Amino acid sequence: MKTAAVAAAGALVVSGAVGAGVWALGGGPRLEVVQRSVSVSVAAGGEQSAVAACQSHEKALGGGYAVTGTGFATSSLFVGDAWLAAAYNPDAAPATLTSYALCVNAKPEFLGGVGWSEQAHAYQDRGNKMTSASGGGSIHDLTTDGPFADAAKHASASPSCPGDFTSLGTEFRSGRTVAGRGVAPVPLDTLTTKSAYADPAKAVPYVRLNPGSRLSGAAFPVRSSDFITHQTRIEDPQPPEANYAVSVRPICVRLGSVSVATVKVAVTAGGSVDAAVSCPKGKLVVGGGFQFPAVNETGGSEAPARFFGDGWLYAPADAPAAGEPSGRKVTAWHVTGRNGQKAGLDYYNSVWDEHSDRETRTGNGYFDTHRRGPDDQELHVSPVPDSQELVASAVCAKIDAKPTEPAKAPAPPSVSRPELPHALDPAPGGTDGTGSAPPSASPSAPSAGASPSTSPSAAPGTTPAPGGPNSPGTPAKGGPTRPGTPSQSGSPTRQQPQAPAVNIQQPSAGGQLRRGCEESFAGTARTRPGDQPLTDPQYTSWRITGPNGPVALGAGASGRFLVPLLPDGTYKLVFTATDPAAGLTGSAETSVRIVGCIR
Repeated sequence: MKTAAVAAAGALVVSGAVGAGVWALGGGPRLEVVQRSVSVSVAAGGEQSAVAACQSHEKALGGGYAVTGTGFATSSLFVGDAWLAAAYNPDAAPATLTSYALCVNAKPEFLGGVGWSEQAHAYQDRGNKMTSASGGGSIHDLTTDGPFADAAKHASASPSCPGDFTSLGTEFRSGRTVAGRGVAPVPLDTLTTKSAYADPAKAVPYVRLNPGSRLSGAAFPVRSSDFITHQTRIEDPQPPEANYAVSVRPICVRLGSVSVATVKVAVTAGGSVDAAVSCPKGKLVVGGGFQFPAVNETGGSEAPARFFGDGWLYAPADAPAAGEPSGRKVTAWHVTGRNGQKAGLDYYNSVWDEHSDRETRTGNGYFDTHRRGPDDQELHVSPVPDSQELVASAVCAKIDAKPTEPAKAPAPPSVSRPELPHALDPAPGGTDGTGSAPPSASPSAPSAGASPSTSPSAAPGTTPAPGGPNSPGTPAKGGPTRPGTPSQSGSPTRQQPQAPAVNIQQPSAGGQLRRGCEESFAGTARTRPGDQPLTDPQYTSWRITGPNGPVALGAGASGRFLVPLLPDGTYKLVFTATDPAAGLTGSAETSVRIVGCIR
């Protein structure tokens, strides 16, 4: 069953054509937030990433994702000034991942240098657990003595922004809790931004993973069953889901008049629900999130926690409405929540106390979903409820920055059928074993991604290269720079322009890239003629050709970029550069092998 709920509507404005800016009735551009999106297929049992970028006159405030079909996000973060989302599909049927960038036609001030911190771990145990058993003795398990002992205390993370910067949301990326152990992704049940208790005008992010812990089904002796529900034990070894963790980073921006709007809807067990949250008139939707609390986790001290095996509750969509065309104005933050539980079943850690007729308060404690014998006594059974509540939130704010409008693309100089070179010069280092291909030198057929007659900026709905490898504090550069004048040779006859000479220095041919990790990339690109270096991210890009087509990594001659979540195998890495003066594009390619960080 699928239902829908909508919060109060936001302000209605007059919009221009997609990519042409938004103009008030009085003339001139006005501030507006739009979404730019890219969709990719996620194979059954696989992971995939997609990158959405803003136009050159826009700034990415953040982003989100939507999953059509089964699956959930494993990473959602900036790559340069674009937004990357990665998703895992545990089902046997393919799914679709859509990555969104929230783009504003202004340049608000971001806080630079914000680092990743405060890992949230899937591994959890009761917050009120007692390690000393009633009547003497103690409980020893992974939460007290094992490698997960510290991780069990950090199931959630709440990174903050200093000073007068406020958080629009949280970036997250997947990782391991304990090295050397198997790992499998689990969904988030909380990725939200709340109003701060001390200052309601300040927003704070909060992230939590669905738990991966599993309670032990074996018996352990206790002298008394008092507080038996607090005396849990954890299975060892844990399933690989328990080793999953995410690192988080807040998106910190200087904004005015910040508030958080929320809407709550019930999601039936086994069903889904759509929720949309709008902002008050005069404020823009600049971010959002969701929270999926379980009613029977809170309240009394005996309330159970959700454990692996209880069924997932998660929100697969955290973005503007799925299916909206790229470039549409953002009027609400949309969330689709799914409840994977089955109504009426007992929680995995329902507790039964084995007893005899003469002694009903001592014996062995079992943590299971059924009685072990006819004389077992039921203690605190907690069935899965018919529905659980989804809380969708939108971050609303005013942006104190001047609106920008699209820059006109520079007209490249006219090139009338330049002569092709008699021989291709090998790319620098091309014969030293790097495997770099010689540059493309066909001025009449530039490679995809740049055209002599268009700006290298990405068009809506495509998968452009992000604006650079820096953290979200680095402002996006403006429109393309004015083309330079081609260099003159010693001869009075002007040399005909050729495609740039391009070379990949790092990684070397056959080098390994770790899936889901940041790796170093370096290359060179020089104009011909002129031999001038090309380093501007506007005109340089990196991509890997995956099974579903090219996947953008980043931009710039060098940097650290996130390796996409592609299956183990050998792939083609391509570094491309465009000469802005001539509009000609050259590229180099090499083969790299992607290996798993996450399996």
